[in-house]
Amino acid sequence: MANIVLSGKCNLRCPYCFAEDFTSSQSKDMDMELLYKAIDFVAEEGSVGLIGGEPLVYKNIDTVLDLLDRDMRFRTVTVFTNGVFIDKHIDALTSPKIRLLINLNSSRNTGKESFERTVKNIRSLCERGMWRSITLGLNVYEENQDITEFIDTLREFSFDRARISVTIPQDKGEGALPYFERMKLTLLKIYKELKEIGVAPCYDCNVIPHCVFTEEELSFIKTIPYTSPMERELLLGKNAVCSPIIDIYPDGTATRCFGCYDDLKVSFSDFKCLTDLRNHFFMEIDSKRVHKKSRTLCESCYDYKTFKCYGGCLCYKK
Repeated sequence: MANIVLSGKCNLRCPYCFAEDFTSSQSKDMDMELLYKAIDFVAEEGSVGLIGGEPLVYKNIDTVLDLLDRDMRFRTVTVFTNGVFIDKHIDALTSPKIRLLINLNSSRNTGKESFERTVKNIRSLCERGMWRSITLGLNVYEENQDITEFIDTLREFSFDRARISVTIPQDKGEGALPYFERMKLTLLKIYKELKEIGVAPCYDCNVIPHCVFTEEELSFIKTIPYTSPMERELLLGKNAVCSPIIDIYPDGTATRCFGCYDDLKVSFSDFKCLTDLRNHFFMEIDSKRVHKKSRTLCESCYDYKTFKCYGGCLCYKK
């Protein structure tokens, strides 16, 4: 699924955010003429993500949601939001086609008022029958992270799944695998807490390779709930690869993904279709980095040699 970045603006300033450089320097909104072109460009896949910044601060967001709702080329439209402004646009967000990925950051990051407003908005959506269209997302960004508020919210609304993402740090000098090894105990603790309330974690990008975990840790991961066999493979680090997602920005440039924002930008209008653009990034980024070892152990790893593992996000391998 390709993403359209509607705005570089965000109403929050979360200290861990790997998109901080983008949101602090890109305050521009995408103009509607360019947006129409971007929508046509990504329509071949039948789904699209709306991201930011914070997409719900985009001045024409209701118009965009209505346009995509009526566009028969799209089966689903996913809005990636911090949830604070859902109440301002709730009528436009309750279409059966809309999916909401709500990053529920702690009140320590967002402030108590913003956190409580987000939870209130989730309650309003559920009252409108949107329960199955909502996924709560947790960004794992520090060791021994307290997720009490996240767990409490999952329990309150009886959600049975949650999106989990170990964030890409702003300073990538540590390297992917050492970073994962430092963060894995926190991640396993989170898995344990989710298991206790019957919630299945759905892992986002930046997948942790299975070599980071011990056999005992992998045995534990096999016991936690999962939403599909593919999700189970991701949790176990058995398919630690990805392909170009494509993010299209307000100025008409596109990147492989947000993680590779600083690596290579092109104009999406220079390409015939989304597939051509994805192939371009594969040739210019993926094919040149997948062979770069994250550590010596990769040389003898069957998964690495057969391209089932990249040894961590490609953004670490400049």
